[in-house]
This record gives sequence, structure tokens and C-alpha cells, in this order.
Amino acid sequence: MDKIKKIEKYLYDFFSSRFQDIDIFYRSTQRDRQYGIYRLKQGDKLMDFIISIHANIEEHFYSNNLIPQNFATPEALLFALENFKKYLNDNQKYLDMNYDEEKTDYIVYDTQKIKDEIIQAIDYTKIIYDYEDTIIPYQELRYNLITKNIPEFINTLKAILASVSYAIAKTQEGFFHSNVHLILKLLGFEIISEELTNNGRIDSIIRFSDKIYILEFKFNDNDDLSEEALQQIKDKEYALKFSYERKEIIGIGISFCRDTRNINGYKFEDLN
Repeated sequence: MDKIKKIEKYLYDFFSSRFQDIDIFYRSTQRDRQYGIYRLKQGDKLMDFIISIHANIEEHFYSNNLIPQNFATPEALLFALENFKKYLNDNQKYLDMNYDEEKTDYIVYDTQKIKDEIIQAIDYTKIIYDYEDTIIPYQELRYNLITKNIPEFINTLKAILASVSYAIAKTQEGFFHSNVHLILKLLGFEIISEELTNNGRIDSIIRFSDKIYILEFKFNDNDDLSEEALQQIKDKEYALKFSYERKEIIGIGISFCRDTRNINGYKFEDLN
């Protein structure tokens, strides 16, 4: 089963096991709102919150086939889930103001439970998309980029290059670039090399559900040119091409050394 089908099945199973209870809770709370939820602090806002949770699930996410029926692409689904998560967290304040230890109303407890379980489901959906089904020995490398642990990503990549670099016949930038591309492609990354922009060519880009990495490579006998590589990304405004996607964009400048035949420096920066 591919990961898109796995995501659809997971979400359908998750909401199937809970929607009836959520629906009963929503309808009974709305029916008795005058003598129940409206007695709470900001009860009208809390009622609107519960209505919106119910509507989002029913209209958008409780379906056996989400793509392309409800969402054109997997990324559109993930973007909608992330927005739903943000909405849930933004409205946590209405639950917090009504929390009173053992005196807390059951409506607050039940809404909190629903909210927390949905957020856990959304987070797990992202794990399925970004992390599952990768080659086991290299899961750490992929996970480092997902979690923005750039130093550990570079260290792991250096270790891989160290095992293959002396088999490279020519010590030129293009050969190291090709090896990095091949390694990451085989590991399951969505990587594109020589991406054209209106102001030049990006050496490589790596895509995730909520992040885009822009990689620029430099090659020298001994000098660390990673700062120069990162500055090229910024000077040529490579991030502009992807700004409409509303993802986090990170630039990484990587320097290769002819003598060691490996990475001898790196710099990175958030570009949003």
C-alpha cells in the first residue's frame, strides 16, 4: 500500500471510530446550549468551536477517498490538516479559561479530548507522509531534514560520501553534486537538480510536506566556500520561486574539498 492510500485509510479509520460519538456530543451540546455550554465563560465562542470541529470533519476529512475527491493533491490535504491543527490550537484559550480542576464541566473535558486526539492524528499523518517507508539504514538522514537538524544531516551525509568518494574517478564539483543527488534520490527524497529560475540554476531542491530545502554546492582545493554558496542562494533570490507555496524554505550552502573528497563546510539559513 502506498503512503497516500495509507494516509487515506488511517484518517478514515480514525474518524470512523470517533465520528458517531463526536456527532452525538455536538448535537446534544447544541440542543442544550442555553442551560449547558452557554453557562460557561465565552460559552458562545466555545459552541462555535465545537460546531466548526464537527463541520470540518464531516465536510472535509471523513471520507474513504480524500484525493482527488476532496483535495487535488496530497500536499493540499496536508496543508488543510495543518490549518485545522492551527485552528484547534488557536481556540485552546476557550477551554483553558473554563478549566477548574475537579470542577471542570464535562463539556470542556470532552472537547479537550476530541481536540487532542485530532491533533495527534494530524501529526501522525505527517509522519506517514514524510517518514514512513524510507530505507531503514538511512531513516536518520531523512529524519534530520524533517526536523531541521542540519548539522546531523551533514555529518551523516559526510559519512556516506566517505565510503564512496575515493571510487570517484574525477574530483570535480559536478561529480560530488551527482553523488549527493544520487544518494538522496535512492533514499526516497523528492530531490530535483539544476532547477531553473529567472536568475540562474539551483543546484538542488528537496521537498517535504511543509518544507523546501535549497542546496547550493561549491568546490575548492581546501577553502570552505559554504558561506559563498549560501550567499549565492540569497543574492539570486532562489527562494522567490517557491514563496507562493507557503512552506518553510531553508537554504544550505555546502562546500566540497578536493583533497579530502568530502564536505569541508556548510552554512544554512531560514529564507522565509
